[in-house]
Amino acid sequence: MGSISNKGRVFPATFFLAIAIFSAGCETTSNRDMGTAVGALLGGLLGSQIDDKGGRGALIGALVGGVVGRMIGHYMDESDKQRLVQTIDEGPRGRTVSWRNEQSGNEFEVTPTSDYYVQNDRQCRQFDQVVYVDGRREVMQGVACKSPGSDELAIEGTEI
Repeated sequence: MGSISNKGRVFPATFFLAIAIFSAGCETTSNRDMGTAVGALLGGLLGSQIDDKGGRGALIGALVGGVVGRMIGHYMDESDKQRLVQTIDEGPRGRTVSWRNEQSGNEFEVTPTSDYYVQNDRQCRQFDQVVYVDGRREVMQGVACKSPGSDELAIEGTEI
C-alpha cells in the first residue's frame, strides 16, 4: 500500500492513521475504534485519488471515512458488514434489503440507488442505509468504490 503524498512530502495524517491501525490490533480495541481507523485510512486513500493536486482531498476523505467507519463499526458486527457489502455489490438498484441482527437487536435497511459507474478509474455505486439502534433511526447516504483489479469495496458516506 502506498503512502499519501504531495510532491514527495508524506502527510502527517498517514503517520497517525498507521498508528491508529496498528493500535487497532490490540485486544481491547472495539469495533467502533477499528471502524474509525480503517474508515479514515480508506477515506484518505480514496480522497487522495479524487484530489490529486494536494492533501485536501485526502484529509476530507480521512475525516468522512473515519466518521462513517466509526458508525459502521459501532452498529455492525462482521456478519452485518458482509451483508452490507454484498447488498451494495450485488443488489438491484432501488431494491431495499433489510435484516435484523439477533445478537445486537439492530435493524438495517440498505438500498443501492444507482448502477455502477466509473469515477477516476474506479467502479462506484451509490446507496442509502438506515440503521435502527435502540429505537433511534440513523440515515446515511454513501458511495462504495472498487479500485481497478480489486473486488474490495471502499465505502464513504454522510449521515443525513
